[in-house]
Amino acid sequence: MINQLVIASSGQTTLSTILFVLVSFLVLLLALKKFAWGPVINMMDARENKIAGDIDNAEQSKLNAANLEKQRELELKEARTEAQSIIAQAKETAEKNAHHILIDAQDNAVRMKKQAKEDIRLERERMVEEAKNEVADLSIEIASKILKKELTASAHQELIQSSIEQLGADDNG
Repeated sequence: MINQLVIASSGQTTLSTILFVLVSFLVLLLALKKFAWGPVINMMDARENKIAGDIDNAEQSKLNAANLEKQRELELKEARTEAQSIIAQAKETAEKNAHHILIDAQDNAVRMKKQAKEDIRLERERMVEEAKNEVADLSIEIASKILKKELTASAHQELIQSSIEQLGADDNG
């Protein structure tokens, strides 16, 4: 073969050179087909599969993103609804508490008013009793001075009772 190459390079026979080159080319093609074509095709198929997979993954990711966005919007709507519900419930609770506070204050005011009336009644009774006693004492003193004599205990008590009854009759009448 080397001789033929040498011959071809010398320009003696062009037909044999062309045949030699042609045969060499065919041998090279067969060798490429046998040893390189399969791996290249496999590599191209693998690359094609990878690109198709990447495209599928991208489309799936896009769908997932769209689904996540829809889910986020739904959750946001639910959160807003829940927040409005919580606010409404808080307002209702505040109104109930205000109503209870108002009722308690009114009850407390009524109780305090009753207690004040009772205190006034008791104080009035106490003052009336004190006034009766003072009047009785004064009556005794006046009577003693008028009669210029000492009264016995029973006469003293009788005079007090009659004075008290007379004062009670004057208060009622």
